[in-house]
Amino acid sequence: MEVKEKLSIGEMAKLRGVTTETLRHYDRIGLFKPQYVDSYSGYRYYSIFQYEILGTIKELRQLGMSTDEIKDYFNERNFSKSLDILKAKHTELVSKLNELVDLEENIRGKIEYLEDAAREKELQTVFFREIGSRKLITLHEKINNNFELSYGVIRLENMLTEKTPILASNRLGIIISEADLIAKRFEEPSVIFVVAKNKEKIPKQYQKTVPAGLFACIRYNGELLWNRSESLSKVLEEIKKMGYRISGDALQIMHVDITITDKPNEITFEIQVPVQKV
Repeated sequence: MEVKEKLSIGEMAKLRGVTTETLRHYDRIGLFKPQYVDSYSGYRYYSIFQYEILGTIKELRQLGMSTDEIKDYFNERNFSKSLDILKAKHTELVSKLNELVDLEENIRGKIEYLEDAAREKELQTVFFREIGSRKLITLHEKINNNFELSYGVIRLENMLTEKTPILASNRLGIIISEADLIAKRFEEPSVIFVVAKNKEKIPKQYQKTVPAGLFACIRYNGELLWNRSESLSKVLEEIKKMGYRISGDALQIMHVDITITDKPNEITFEIQVPVQKV
């Protein structure tokens, strides 16, 4: 490019690596205007000495500042004001970065969970495993039908502050009371829950802790509120056969649900019954 003091909009755009439309937009909103206007032709020119201002605007945009924030930055600039604006923007960017880190961790966990689920396709087989302590969020209200289930899940989700809490997770389910298990009332209305993460601050009246321990588990294909009798019967038979006894409320957890698939044969649940040696 020819070395000269006055630059056309195209020349300034090329020199600073922006589009001519960007410069026209900055001109329209009063952020960055050409310094010269030809008195005869009305043609507008930028001064080469404006390069630093445009370069600063580019860098502030790269920091995520809006054009309004940049206009404020240039308004009566001084050292203290510039420092304060940059500090405020840094705080905002750190907050966004933390959100992205949490979201990345969340998505990575969901991928790992689904990959594990893909390897565990066997249904209606009882197995035993140790599970750590969990904190549940529950409204302590029994759900009688899918209508009540829909509103109950919404209320639980609204109590969570995290991103995408239910999608591709094994955190939503129902509590099957120990009394109903022992009495073999397998299809009784049940209380729904969401497994809380450690970061969640939930009022104590909505919390229920499931102690760590050994659980008799089974996976099956069906519906959340019904069709669990066959599976529970198998679990209870195996518990008795292995010399265990039920030691608390059971959990029926959505293993692969409608957030992942709309194929009924792919939707599965896992029942977890806490047990102890007789």
